[in-house]
Amino acid sequence: MVVRIVIALFISLVSGVGYLAGLSRLMSGLLIGFGVICGLFFGLIFLLPPGSEKITFAVSAQGVSWPFFLVALILILLIAYLYLYKPKNGHRPGFEALGNSHLRRLGFGLVLYLASLFLPVLLWFPSASTLQAGKQSELEIMALVGVLIFIVGISAALYLIYGSTTGGTEDNPALMSRIVPALFSVFHLDKLPALVAYLLVYSSVPELVFPKIAALALAGYIPVAVFLIKLAFAADQRRT
Repeated sequence: MVVRIVIALFISLVSGVGYLAGLSRLMSGLLIGFGVICGLFFGLIFLLPPGSEKITFAVSAQGVSWPFFLVALILILLIAYLYLYKPKNGHRPGFEALGNSHLRRLGFGLVLYLASLFLPVLLWFPSASTLQAGKQSELEIMALVGVLIFIVGISAALYLIYGSTTGGTEDNPALMSRIVPALFSVFHLDKLPALVAYLLVYSSVPELVFPKIAALALAGYIPVAVFLIKLAFAADQRRT
């Protein structure tokens, strides 16, 4: 356990240092690549027999794989766009003197980002009485509404957080566009869609396993990927 914690802390440190060092494209590609790996993994486990005792990570319910593979494909295309697209040098992102407004946007964005994870929990994991009284269709609608709240919430939060990255100084106009993604990656905030998908896929109650809804939760990686790509492009242009 201690070794795993040390490895996780080391990976967090490396990702943060990578952003601070200006390796925005590389680090963004790696973070988005983790979403690709998650999509492929979840897609593969739904190809396995459900409830198998021989496979420790088998799912307790049947499901489909193609939604997860579709999410992985979209993320692969976004990674290709990140590395192949070259922003025009004539367009320079806006630069603002670092002030309280940038810190407020960052703070509100982070609070909303985390709230988007914790608020829908009651919909994803209803009480025992609700499980007994509710029908399968009602439970599915609750899970879907919770995932939609999650995606809309993190998308709005990312918009606020991106607004904070325009702050900088005359000597370092890319200051916030480096610090923000460094903090984002150090605390593994980019991996929340994978966490939500994991919680929905490996629910202890088979009646609450909805593969397509879990894939929709994993699709939360798409706004995260767009956010990281825009940060990488903006950081590159501010250095020129």
